[in-house]
Order: sequence, then C-alpha cells, then structure tokens
Amino acid sequence: MGRFLSIGLRLNASVKKSDIERLKWLDLPVEETLARMEQEHNLSEIFDREERDGYYLYTLKRELLDRELLPFLEKFYALRYADNSHNYSKALDFLKNQPDTASRLAVLDHREFQCFQAGDSEDYFSPTQNGMDDIRINGYNILLSVDGKIIMECYVSVFDFFRRCIAAQLSEFKLSKALHVWLEL
Repeated sequence: MGRFLSIGLRLNASVKKSDIERLKWLDLPVEETLARMEQEHNLSEIFDREERDGYYLYTLKRELLDRELLPFLEKFYALRYADNSHNYSKALDFLKNQPDTASRLAVLDHREFQCFQAGDSEDYFSPTQNGMDDIRINGYNILLSVDGKIIMECYVSVFDFFRRCIAAQLSEFKLSKALHVWLEL
C-alpha cells in the first residue's frame, strides 16, 4: 500500500517529553537534545517552543504567517502548478478574500482545496544515529501539494533534498524554513 508524496508548511510540531526522558542513559541534557532536534528539523528560528503537560509544542510564529503566507503561496503555486493544474487560483482567490490568517487557516480541515488543506506528518530524530532511540515528531501542516500513491523506503534524504531545493527557490520568504516534505497516510 502506497502513500501520498506531500509538500507543505509545518504549522506546529509536538514531541512527547517521555520520548526524550527515556534517553537519560545517553547523558544528554534535555535542552541539548531539543536544540539538536530543533536544528535538524528546522524547528528553531521561526517557531516558538512551549512546554506543556507531557509534551513540547512548536508553533510557527503567527506574525510570520500574517506577513508572508499569501505572497509565499502565490510564488509556490506558480512554481509547483506551472500548468495551473489543480486550479490553485480558486484556492488563492478564496484565501485573498479572507480577512486574516486565522480565517485562512480555518478552512484547512474542510479539505475544500486539494492544494490548501490540513496534513499530518510524522518524523523522527535520532540522537544516536542508530535508529534505536528515535524521538517521534508529530506535525500539523498546510498541505500545498499531494501526489501519489507511491511506495518508497529509505526516503528521508531525498525528501530533505526536495525540501532544500524548494526552499532555495523561495528563499526570500522566512516561511521557506517551515517547508516540509513527507508521505501522507
């Protein structure tokens, strides 16, 4: 059974405290583990970290979304859907007519537009690189592109390559640091 190749903007991510605490035997301070994970998964500069009961929550900075979301989408859609497939202009027109970012994000769960909907992702951070001590990162994303179904294994490095290529094309936007490529269930 395949999955969908997805490209989107990570709105938030969460990590269970228990996943980090079970690695105490590594003698890595929690802050150092979080800092390494944040660096590897682009969860630092444009995300706010909040400590909650049982987990850490990373949320994309709202002022950045307010400032860059529409111009970012215009350029991303033009690059991704050069042939205007998926009729992205309808989604973009709808979003432009919304009064604010909260209204734009409210439509995500309705799945009204294929190129602008909610998407969940699951990533892993391995502080030991042996795969035995992975920390799961659950993400909630704006799904901007979904294609498939595909079957792949050992895909993490190619997805990072895709992410970096797309981010380079959109480097004038800080939001490009929130780009995420994953397989949607």
